[in-house]
Order: sequence, then structure tokens, then C-alpha cells
Amino acid sequence: MASIGQSRILTNFDGTFGDIVTLAHELGHAFHNQCIRTHRPLNRDYSMPVAETASTFNECVVMAAAIRQAKSHDEELALIESQLQDVTQIICDIYSRYLFESMVLENREKQFMNAETLCGMMLKAQEQSYGDGLDASFRHPYMWVCKSHYYGSTFYNYPYAFGGLFARGLYAQYEREGAAFVPKYKKLLRTTTVATAEDVAKVAGIDLTDKEFWRGALQTVAQQIDLVCGLLEEGKQ
Repeated sequence: MASIGQSRILTNFDGTFGDIVTLAHELGHAFHNQCIRTHRPLNRDYSMPVAETASTFNECVVMAAAIRQAKSHDEELALIESQLQDVTQIICDIYSRYLFESMVLENREKQFMNAETLCGMMLKAQEQSYGDGLDASFRHPYMWVCKSHYYGSTFYNYPYAFGGLFARGLYAQYEREGAAFVPKYKKLLRTTTVATAEDVAKVAGIDLTDKEFWRGALQTVAQQIDLVCGLLEEGKQ
């Protein structure tokens, strides 16, 4: 509601930690709206790649604070494991959806695709995405039926993967720079409606074409996996 400089959030809330993270996610969208509120009406829409940046950044802030304040070994482990579950969703699962949709678009020019064909493509996509990290019996051949996104926007899901990694990279920069990063972050969000994703990232000194940036974001995931493994080993002692 740019005309009055306010946002509205619709979400279920039962007071669980998951609900708190969801609220933080939605408040990230609200903060993004606040940053672009002074733009003219035709310059208030941001592109899909940056749509989930502020929301996912907010999740990083809340999760990092919760992990720092964990009162026990088990609580810390549960929080990190929860965050890794979310990463699995936005990286591995989203990638499988991208692979599946790519197969559909390629094959529809050659053949009629029935349910059996689509299920086969979905299983193949999940195999390529998860590798041997997921028990084959847990693959979901009918995921193409469950997700309405396939019948709306093309390649709808990739902003979550992009936003998840981009936000992790931004949060790592925030941890390095502290309060000095905040004005830069606000400017970055304000730029999202008037510049390409590449130029938006440059506001924070990030080159999206540099593979090392994305590898660095993934490295933060690897570090959390190592931390979980270490906590599990400690729990055995």
C-alpha cells in the first residue's frame, strides 16, 4: 500500500518458532516495500530474482540470533538442523523443479506427455538434484501435481534459490561490516525496482557473474553442516 506507506501481512501465527521465522520472512517483504515506497508507481515492481532477498535476509538475522542465544546443546542443534532443512528445500528441491520444468519444455515439442511420462521426468529430476543424498523410496513422482506453480509463472521457484544464496552472501557481508552495512543494504533494496539484478548486487560490491560469490554462499551451508556433525559427536560423549 505505497499510497499510505504501509504493508499488510496475512499469516497464521500460533507462537511457535517456525511461525516467528515465517513472520520475519513476511516482515522482510514489508521492509522491502518500505525501501521502495518513494519510487513512482511504475517503478515499484521488482524482478523475480530479487523478490526473496529481504525476506530471506530477515530469516538469516532471526536464525543467527536464536542460535547465539540457544540455552542448550540440543536447542542449538535443533535450530541449525531446522535451517539446514530449509536450505535443502530451496537448493536441492528447487533445483529438481527447475530440471523437471526444463525437461517438460524441451520434450513437449517432440511428444505428447501423459502422467506416466511426467512422473518419470520428475523422478529423474529428483535423482539428478539429490543424488544419493535422498533415499529413492522418498522421491515424489507426483510433485508436478502438488505444486500449482507449474501452471502459473514459468520457472516460478528459482527466486527462492537465488534469494536464499544471495541473502546468505549479504548476511555474511553484514557480519563482517556491522552497522556500516545497513545503509548499503537499504540502498540495495531501494535499487531493486529500477535496475537489473546484476546492478543491484553491485551496490553491495557483489559481482553476480563471479562463481566465487555463489560458492562462498554455499560454503556457509557447508560450515553449518560441519557444525551439526560436531554437535552430534559431542552429544555421543
